[in-house]
Amino acid sequence: MVGGLGLRGRHRMSTEMTTKTLNCSANTLRLADLPTRVAAAAGAGFAGIGLRVTDYLDANMADGEIRDLLDQHGLRVLEMEHNWDWALGEDPVEKAMFTFADEIGIRHLNVPMFAEHPPADLVEPFGALCDRAAAHGVLVGFEFLPYSHVRTIGEAWEVVAAADRPNGGITVDLWHWFRSGAQPQDLAGIPASVITTVQLCDVAPEPGPDMTEEARHRRKLPGQGAGDTLTALKALRDNGMVAPVSVEVFSDELDARPPAEAARLAFDTGVKTLERAEFPAPAWTTTREEAR
Repeated sequence: MVGGLGLRGRHRMSTEMTTKTLNCSANTLRLADLPTRVAAAAGAGFAGIGLRVTDYLDANMADGEIRDLLDQHGLRVLEMEHNWDWALGEDPVEKAMFTFADEIGIRHLNVPMFAEHPPADLVEPFGALCDRAAAHGVLVGFEFLPYSHVRTIGEAWEVVAAADRPNGGITVDLWHWFRSGAQPQDLAGIPASVITTVQLCDVAPEPGPDMTEEARHRRKLPGQGAGDTLTALKALRDNGMVAPVSVEVFSDELDARPPAEAARLAFDTGVKTLERAEFPAPAWTTTREEAR
């Protein structure tokens, strides 16, 4: 018994919380237009979606129309991605991202680093990006990618810690966790509050010959692959993590399914995975929560 609840009670609470808070990341339904994506995610049970900045710019919808669409389906936007080489200064897409935050609302940005820069040279630009985002009430999660130039959670933490911004943190994508060889002990010394968000997905038993291609086309649904998902989630939970959770599955196989079916598979496997790990997805708010 924990806090007066048995396992069944904890699972019931987990399910209830997850169905109100779990997010569908941008690339899980990456081929769907915005109205289709919103309807599919809401129909599956997701509480929110993620968007690429191009999804916003290419939607050909006014901000008010997007707000109405989200409200009609009871959804919010958790995250937006991404600006590219932010080490060079303000990226041209930032204006659109922050306009979205101000007019429609998001919680955070996911930002990897694909360009080659020494980690020490990223500290000041990351801090500056965080400062620009803070002016709009937005958090920034630095996403480590094993095929990029910040490959591990430890390398991301070095930059985030040195930048030392209250709205700066780390995005933990489980595909990147597994393929970077991350272990629970890698969380030692990283405050739980630094984890901005967790993205659920899984990996094939053997890595592909091209890690970038695999990451963008051949991920598995949560709990449907060879990754030690339960150990990773339990490590994050035991470290005290309270960040919101998304399902992010780049998958050509998932793309081939109707959006409603793909969303339902993503939601169901995401909920099941969180329940097995006794890992409830925490509540979250956006920059426009009060206005919404």
